[in-house]
Amino acid sequence: MVEMLKGAWSDLVYAGRSLAKARAFTVVCIVSLGIGMVPVIAVPYLSRITNMPPPGVNTKGLVEVITTTVQSRPAANSWSYPDYMDLRNSDTGMAIVAWAAAPGMVALPAGAKLTMYPMYVSAGYFRTLGVRLARGSGFEGRTEAAAIVAYGFWQKDLDADPQIVGKTLELDNVPYVVAGIAPEGFEGHLGGKSLFVPLERYPLLVTNSNARFDRGKEWLSLHGRLLKGVGVAQASAAVARITSQLAKAYPATNKLKAGLVVPYDPMGVDRSQFRRLQALALALTGAVLLVVCLNLSGMMQVRSAMRERELSIRQAIGASRLRLARHLLSEAVLLAAAGGTLASLFLLNAPTAFSRLSGQPMPVQLQNALKLDPPMIAICIGICLLASLVFGFLPALRFSRAVIISALKDDAGTGGMRVGRIHRFTAALQVAIAVPLLVTGGISLDRVRSTAIADLGFHSDLLYAAPLELDAGPETHDPGSLDFQIRSLRNNLARAGGIASATVADGLPLDSRGRGTTVSLPSGAKGAETPIRVQVTRVGDRYLNTMGIPLLSGRDFSGDDRVGSAPVTIITKTLAYRLFANAGAAGEAIGKRLTFAAAGAQDSPPQTVTIVGVARDFPSAQMSADRAQLLLPLAQQSNLRPKAITTDESGNRLPDLMLIARSGPREQPQRIIAAVENVVRDFDLAFRRERIVTGATLRKRSMDDFLKQAAIAGATGGVILLLSALGIYGVVGLMVATRTREIAVRVALGASRPRVLGMILCDVLKLTTPGVAVGLLLAAALLRLNSENMGISLSDVESLAYLVGAAIAILVAMLAGLAPARRAASVLPMVAMRSE
Repeated sequence: MVEMLKGAWSDLVYAGRSLAKARAFTVVCIVSLGIGMVPVIAVPYLSRITNMPPPGVNTKGLVEVITTTVQSRPAANSWSYPDYMDLRNSDTGMAIVAWAAAPGMVALPAGAKLTMYPMYVSAGYFRTLGVRLARGSGFEGRTEAAAIVAYGFWQKDLDADPQIVGKTLELDNVPYVVAGIAPEGFEGHLGGKSLFVPLERYPLLVTNSNARFDRGKEWLSLHGRLLKGVGVAQASAAVARITSQLAKAYPATNKLKAGLVVPYDPMGVDRSQFRRLQALALALTGAVLLVVCLNLSGMMQVRSAMRERELSIRQAIGASRLRLARHLLSEAVLLAAAGGTLASLFLLNAPTAFSRLSGQPMPVQLQNALKLDPPMIAICIGICLLASLVFGFLPALRFSRAVIISALKDDAGTGGMRVGRIHRFTAALQVAIAVPLLVTGGISLDRVRSTAIADLGFHSDLLYAAPLELDAGPETHDPGSLDFQIRSLRNNLARAGGIASATVADGLPLDSRGRGTTVSLPSGAKGAETPIRVQVTRVGDRYLNTMGIPLLSGRDFSGDDRVGSAPVTIITKTLAYRLFANAGAAGEAIGKRLTFAAAGAQDSPPQTVTIVGVARDFPSAQMSADRAQLLLPLAQQSNLRPKAITTDESGNRLPDLMLIARSGPREQPQRIIAAVENVVRDFDLAFRRERIVTGATLRKRSMDDFLKQAAIAGATGGVILLLSALGIYGVVGLMVATRTREIAVRVALGASRPRVLGMILCDVLKLTTPGVAVGLLLAAALLRLNSENMGISLSDVESLAYLVGAAIAILVAMLAGLAPARRAASVLPMVAMRSE
C-alpha cells in the first residue's frame, strides 16, 4: 500500500513537471475545465442556499400546518381565518401563528413612497420562529398600530435612524409606530419582506368584516413550534382530529379539509418543482462539463500520441499497462484539480467582487453559504475526480495497450489508427449548437436597427406618461369618486400648455407588462374556431386620439360607455383578420360579439363584449409581430380601486393606471414633462419627475431588449464555438499524429507544403460542414417558430446573418485546425520513415 502511494505521488510529481513544460496546453485545459465546472459546482451551492434557514430562525421544533389531498381537493398550505382561530385555541401540542402578505404603499421620511409587500403576522410570530429583535420590544403589549422593520430596510430606506423605534411610518395612509427592528439578514421565514405588521391590520380583515367568519376564503399560512415533549406525529394527529371535527361541523366548506403537520422547510412544503429544476440544472451543467471533457480527451490523445517514444521506452524497461495508464491518468487528475480550484475560487469570490462593484451589500444568507466546509470540499473533489476519469480514461486506455506500444517502438508512426467517432460527433454537435446562437445574435442586432427606424403605429415621439398612485385615503374607495378624480386629472392635463390630447390607460405599448388573455367567438358564430391569445388594455376616453392610432372602421369609445351600459370593445386589425379571416374583416367585425376571461380572474365567468371599432395595429407589451389586441373602456370597469388596495373581495388583482399625454409637434420635451409633473403633483405630492415615461424611452427599452438578446446569444454562441475549437483541435491533431507515415509518403512522392496544408484543412472543413449545415437549419426553424416574439418581421438582413454565422464557425474551425495542419506540412519523409 505504501509503495502504491509512493508510486502515485511520483507519477503526480512527474505529471506536474511535464505539464509545466507544455504551458499553453496546460492553461487551455485548466481554463476550459474551470468554465465547465463553474455551473456544475454552482448547483450544490445554490441548493445549500435554498436549504439554509433565514438568519436567526431556530428550526428545531419548527413546523408548518398544511392540508393533505382529499378526493378532488389538492394539498395546500392556506387556511381560512376561522379555521386558524379554531386550531390556535385548541390543544395541538404547539404554539400556532399565522401570516399573510399583501401589497402596500409605504411613505418614507423623505416624502417618497415605496411599494412593497408587508408581511401581516399574528402575535408571537417572532417568538415562535425563535427570532430576537435587534431593537425594540415588538408587537406584544401594544394597543396602537405597530410595525417592525427589517434591518436592511432600516439601513437603506430609513437612513439607519438610531431613534427610529417609537417613530411612525405610514402604510396605506395609516400611521404605524415602529415597535422594533428585525435582526440583520432576517426578512421573514421565506425571505424578501421588509415590513412586519399585525395580522389584524390585513386589508381583507379591515375592508371586509365577513372575512373573520368566512371558512371558504383561504388566505392564511400557519406555522408552529412544538411544545416540550411533543413530536411531529403527535401534533399532526391532534390537527387531523380537529380538522375532522370541523369537517363534520361545517361540511359545506370543510368537508374535504384534512390537516397535517410537517417539519419546517425554508423552501416550503412542496419542493417537487424545485427538485425538478435542480435535476434539470444538474443535467444541463453536467452535459456542458461532459462536452468539455470530451474535447480535452481529444487534446490528451494528441499529447499522448506525440509522446510515442517515451511510452515505448517505459514499456521496454518493464512498465506494465496499469502503470502506464496510471501515469497518463496522473496528468488528467492534476488538470482536473486545477480546473476545479479555479472554478471554486471564482464561485467563492465572484459574489463579493460583484457586491463591491455594485455597492450593494451581499445577503447574510449568501455569505454563510459561500464557505468551504467538508461537504462542499468533498463535492468539489468528487467532481474533479469524475471529470479526470471522463477525459483521461480514453487516452490512458488507448495508449497503454501493448499492441500499440510495440507498433510504436521504432517510431514509425501509427499509420492506420482511426480517430474516435464520438470526438468527431461531439465537435460537429458543438458547431451545430453555436451557429443558431450566432445567427440569432446577428438578427437581434438587426432588430435594434429596425426598431430605431420602425413605424410603431402610434405617435411615440410625442408621447408622455406618468403612473398614477390612486392612494388618496379611505374616502376615495368609492369607484365613482375615483372615476371623478381620474377625469379631473385628465382634463387638467389636457388644458395644460403644449398638450394636444390626454387620456388614461392601465398600460402602454412596449411597457413589458403582460396583460394577456384568450378571446373566442360565441358558440355557433362564423369565424375562428379556436381561442386566440390577445393583449388586453383598459383605456379612457380619447385613447386612440391621444396615442395617434387611426380607427379603421366603427367608432371610438364615448361617454355613454359606462358601468351599466352594454360592454363594448375595440380590436386591432390583426385580431379582426384572425377572427374572421377575410379581406373585409375590419368592416365585418363591427357589431360582432366576443367572449374572454378577465385577466387575473380565472375563476370568474367569461365576459361578453360587442365590437364597436377596429383600430390600426400597434405594438403590445413587447415589440412583437403579433399585434392582436383588445381595448376595453376603463369607465366600464367597476373594480377600480386605489393601488394601495390592489385586490377585490375575490382576491383578484386590480389595474394600475397611467396618465398619458400627447404634445404638439414642435413642443419642447422639458415643457411637456414639467406640465405632466405639475398636474400629477397636485394629486400626489411625492411624485418624482424621473417616473415620467416618454415614447422615446419605450422605443429605447425595446432596442435595449434586442441588444441584450444579441449579447447573450452572441456570447453563449462564442463560448460554445471556442469549446468546439478545442474539440476540433483534438480530432485534427490526433488525425495528424496517426497519419504521420501517410503524410511522409505523400511528401516523398512530391506533395508540396501548401498541398499538405490544404489536405488537412479540407479534412477540417469536412468535419465542420455537417455541424454548420445542421446549425443553419436549426436557426431557420427556430427563427420561423419564434418570429412573432422576435419583434419586427424578418428582413433582407436575415440571409446575411446566416452567412456571417456560418463563416465565423468555419473560420474558428480552420484556426483550430491550423496548428496541427502546419505540423503535418512540416513532416520530413526521412525522419518519419527512417525505420523502413
